[in-house]
Amino acid sequence: MEDPDQTPQANAPGTESGSTPLAPRKLRPPGAEEDAASALPLEVVDDLDAGEAAAAVAIVDDGHLHGVDGHDYGADHDLHAEGGTGGERVFIVGEGEAVQAAEKPPATKEKLSAVLTAVIIHLVIIVALASWYVASPPPPPPQISVSSIANSDESSMENQTMKKMTQRTASTVASAQPVVSSSAFSNFAVPDNFDASTNLTMVAMSDSDAGFGMSMSGFGDVSNMGAIPAGMRSRCSMSQRMKRLRESGGEDRAEKAVREGLEFLTSKQNKDGSFGEEFPAAMTGLALLAYLGHCETPESPKFGDSVVNAALYLMDRSLKNDGKMTNGKSGHHEAYEHSIATYALCELYTMTKESGKEIPRLESVLKKSVGVIVDGQTKMGGWPYGFAAQGKEDMSVSGWMIQALKAAYNTGRNFSGVERALDLACEKYLPAIQDSEGAFKYNPDHAKGKPSLTGAAMLAMQIWKGRETPQYTKALNYLANAYKNPSPGGNFYAPYYNTQAFFMHEGKEWEDYNKIFQPRLLDAQNEDGSWLSKGVGGQGGADAQFLNTAWAILMLEVYYRYLPTTDKVSGLEKR
Repeated sequence: MEDPDQTPQANAPGTESGSTPLAPRKLRPPGAEEDAASALPLEVVDDLDAGEAAAAVAIVDDGHLHGVDGHDYGADHDLHAEGGTGGERVFIVGEGEAVQAAEKPPATKEKLSAVLTAVIIHLVIIVALASWYVASPPPPPPQISVSSIANSDESSMENQTMKKMTQRTASTVASAQPVVSSSAFSNFAVPDNFDASTNLTMVAMSDSDAGFGMSMSGFGDVSNMGAIPAGMRSRCSMSQRMKRLRESGGEDRAEKAVREGLEFLTSKQNKDGSFGEEFPAAMTGLALLAYLGHCETPESPKFGDSVVNAALYLMDRSLKNDGKMTNGKSGHHEAYEHSIATYALCELYTMTKESGKEIPRLESVLKKSVGVIVDGQTKMGGWPYGFAAQGKEDMSVSGWMIQALKAAYNTGRNFSGVERALDLACEKYLPAIQDSEGAFKYNPDHAKGKPSLTGAAMLAMQIWKGRETPQYTKALNYLANAYKNPSPGGNFYAPYYNTQAFFMHEGKEWEDYNKIFQPRLLDAQNEDGSWLSKGVGGQGGADAQFLNTAWAILMLEVYYRYLPTTDKVSGLEKR
């Protein structure tokens, strides 16, 4: 490339033309700044003839300008005075470029060479990386196992499940196949006294968008199955739920009904995390049991917030009320509310304890709440209304107390007095309240038992040392005869117990009951996912619809739900 300050020549140097090439306006060694370069008089070159000009070279040496023929142009052209080379030997060629004596190549060529070399190196690296990527086998894709469901509604539901499973991905689980898993649960703390009216939506959440609990991926599917107790794992996989459902005579639509029922419960949750209007502790406990029965823990993307806030509400009630979980008003309802709430928190503890982190303060809450139940038992082995261990024992409230104590036993924490209380209830109290036909009474003073209480007593015997007794056989025969044509009716209290009792017994009694009762229960569900109508249903008062909806969900989960109070898994039942 030509210097922009250089005047173009008519002919290149060394041609036959007689024209004299123009001398450069400035001659400077490479690297010297243009404003410091010395201007060489044009006369220096004009003295040369055409032949000499073609090959003319000047040598600057010690400040003097010399020709190649040895001619000294004198010190008049001293370069030192004008900021010249200061004695450096250079060649001044006809083109007006000054280069070092070592004949250094032009800087432009050096730059082009370096750039070309860098480009070649980068191309080699890119080609090598591309070859390695193509040669490496792709990792196996994540596997999501679900059961196939015949009808289109259930197939659509499974697609929703798989979509939910990919929302929270974090750690993989050591297993034969890679699985899609969700984030591990985060730290959670409950202050000594926190205001129940506080917005609890994010209380248990960390930067990882997780609460306490298992590593959940939504709609009941759990990634780290090893952290779930063996007897509860069948509720935590869609394929296992459907397998158990079908094996036990359930309809595929029962799973869809459960999901819609849970969505209805969620829509009714209060701002403080509770459920219900009149008896919030009991309704919150039942809702929590329904969520857990479908393996929806605090990690569930769809229902996790509801589970977290429900647990916080119940723990708050216990912390502020010396272990008791009620609506704060005195009455017979207190015993029901406390036992149901204790049952639910015990099951939550059991499902989360093996995941590596325990829920802070939950164990201490349970220790007090379970202690309230143990202390409230009478010498006969039953429970009256209230917490003073005084008054007539009542089978209705005793049935819930026994369920709560079995759930406490399943936590593995050896809460004081639990086994002794269960022994006393099943070995002394239950036999004392059974009539000659096999039915169970409200209390020992009544002459006859009732079908609605016989299922509760049967369930109690199934879960604690009573299945092989004569009292159990009599109760089974009575109940099977009483419910030859079972119907949900307008109050699900008795069906809640009967469904569990027949299911736990299995055999012909269960098959006869289930083939009639289950389709009727499914057909009775409302479009919004609830059961029955608001304000109708006997127990529950203003919360009757919510109460019956929760019971209906628990009945439909019985096919795959391991109840802490029941046991179909070898090694878990207390014998």
